[in-house]
Amino acid sequence: MPGPRKRETPQPAECFDSQSGIALLLVLLIILSLTAFSVSLVLFTQSGSQLTGTMASRSQAYYAALAGLEEARGRLNPFAADALVTLPQQVNQVLYLVNSSSNDPVNPTNSSSSYYDYEYAREFSGGFGGAQVLPSVASDQPGAGTSYVIPYKWVRVTLKTEYASKTDVNQDGILNSSTPVNWDGTHQDLATNMPNGLPVYMVTALAVEPNGIRNMEQEEVVGTPPLVPDTGVGTVGSASLTGLSGSTNLTLNGDDYCGSQPNLPGIAAGSAITTSGLMNIQGSPPEQPSFSFPPSQMAPNIIQGLFPQAVPILNADPTHVASVGGSFAGNNVVLGQLPGGSNPGQPAVIYANQSLAISGPTSSGYGILLVNGNLSITDGFLYEGLIVASGTLTITASSAGHIRIHGSLTSFGSLSINSSASPSTSVRIHYDSCAIANAFKSLPLGIRSFKQLSF
Repeated sequence: MPGPRKRETPQPAECFDSQSGIALLLVLLIILSLTAFSVSLVLFTQSGSQLTGTMASRSQAYYAALAGLEEARGRLNPFAADALVTLPQQVNQVLYLVNSSSNDPVNPTNSSSSYYDYEYAREFSGGFGGAQVLPSVASDQPGAGTSYVIPYKWVRVTLKTEYASKTDVNQDGILNSSTPVNWDGTHQDLATNMPNGLPVYMVTALAVEPNGIRNMEQEEVVGTPPLVPDTGVGTVGSASLTGLSGSTNLTLNGDDYCGSQPNLPGIAAGSAITTSGLMNIQGSPPEQPSFSFPPSQMAPNIIQGLFPQAVPILNADPTHVASVGGSFAGNNVVLGQLPGGSNPGQPAVIYANQSLAISGPTSSGYGILLVNGNLSITDGFLYEGLIVASGTLTITASSAGHIRIHGSLTSFGSLSINSSASPSTSVRIHYDSCAIANAFKSLPLGIRSFKQLSF
């Protein structure tokens, strides 16, 4: 009978070789996994860095183009120190501000240029073939022509049309390409339907980063239409006029000095107008008591609409204006530079958030004066533009000088004008629509729309 079978066991060397092979395979798999992970991590890091760099460049290009738009908007103000002198007057005219250098020339109308304005042909049919390109203007931003320059390449200024903006402003189903669009303060329409409106400008900017990232942006900008008053001198309350008994040194004239607007009443009041002494009042009609002022002509509403763009009076002339007991006192103040001769002057929009008293023989101003409170004017005062007071308005001539105002003034409280102190002084207030219009031109152009065209 055979004996029990003996169990065979692997030899020690054979077992060691088998285990070593498995371990080596595992090590290789681990190394391969770690290598793949390391490569993936490096690629992911590089991709993230590239993405971060691209996003940073896009952001920089966006703000660079925005800087170009802002330079053009500021220089569209005719009273800016670097104002654009020649602006488009017809829809086929185009003006460029160029940010060029000898190492990086910018020619937006040259199709072989790296900075060619391909967008123009999309907005104006016929492209540059039908355009009148005005002489370009160099950017005057800080750093222009240096390596520190903000990298917008050009800014284009054109008149807005329905076709260019792809907006049917008069809702007639036709995108008109030959007539500019105007703005009257409340809505837009074709200039043929709104001849007294202000032109709307389309301002387009291209920025290019050193790595080639581009951004093109566009905004529509327009000035603030000037207030067309209902009267040369107006008050919602009562009016009191006092002149000399033996001669005439008080004159109120509602006939437009520059003749561009219809003549107005010399003075209008919400209640009675009382007069004493000799005076010369002209207008259509000369006096209009019990006048009903529309809300747009109410002093508080005018102030509310304009004061955000105004300079505080203490900043306008800190040398001659002081805050005294809850009100302002200005002696020989200068509230904007008056025009004269070849000097166009420099209007200023100034806001006093409390009552203001102006005195001194040499006080003067040009622009818009907004007073949230009572306003008193004594001694000498020469002013062109619009004066608005939410409280009472008191004008008193003295032997210290003459009071001359060209433009219009209005108050929400009562009005008092007195020139009876001396025959050597006088008060003359003459409605002047041009002085008011120039004052409003000094306001920054407003942005009606904004969009990115490419990035």
